[in-house]
Amino acid sequence: SSNDLFVPGCADGAGYANKNPFWYKFTCYVSGTLAFVITPKDLADDYDWQLYDVTGLDPNQVFTNHNIIVSGNWAGNPGTTGTSASGSDNIQCASSYTGNEPRFAKMPNLIAGHEYILLVSHFTDSQSGYSLTFTGGSAVITDPKEPHLEKATPDCDGKKITLKLNKKMKCSSLTDAGTEFGLLPAITTVVSAGATNCNSSFD
Repeated sequence: SSNDLFVPGCADGAGYANKNPFWYKFTCYVSGTLAFVITPKDLADDYDWQLYDVTGLDPNQVFTNHNIIVSGNWAGNPGTTGTSASGSDNIQCASSYTGNEPRFAKMPNLIAGHEYILLVSHFTDSQSGYSLTFTGGSAVITDPKEPHLEKATPDCDGKKITLKLNKKMKCSSLTDAGTEFGLLPAITTVVSAGATNCNSSFD
């Protein structure tokens, strides 16, 4: 952890911080409710989260601006967590753990054109991992633009072409053999393809 965090309604001395954090930034393209589930690979693990609206702001304001917090859950109750239609209206605090605290918050309403950051924090240092699934809400956080080629730049040796697309794409949509790509006229065959960010992000 590198910073203490403010959690609304939780001035309980529990020491909230971005412990072992993962940060996800996304844009809302169609207003609606946000539903997601964090599923620990070890269901005895306790994952916490907090959602921020950082529209037009320096993202570092998640550490200082108390007014941009949208939702969260810091319950010490292990297992799946996230948001759902039947979730709690309030952010669950860490120090009130009895084993029965709601692990899910009510789905927040996102606003089209706004940018959000989701913090996922893991209190213990042993990392088993988790899956994050966005499903069930009415908000659209996937860029609806049809993917197209924006720019192609050949290298001087004529063996590689660097492509820029008009939107970010899932890394899993690209094969190592580059079968998604071709040349016109077909003067040669594409033999491989790779992306610059796939080792550190989803797209």
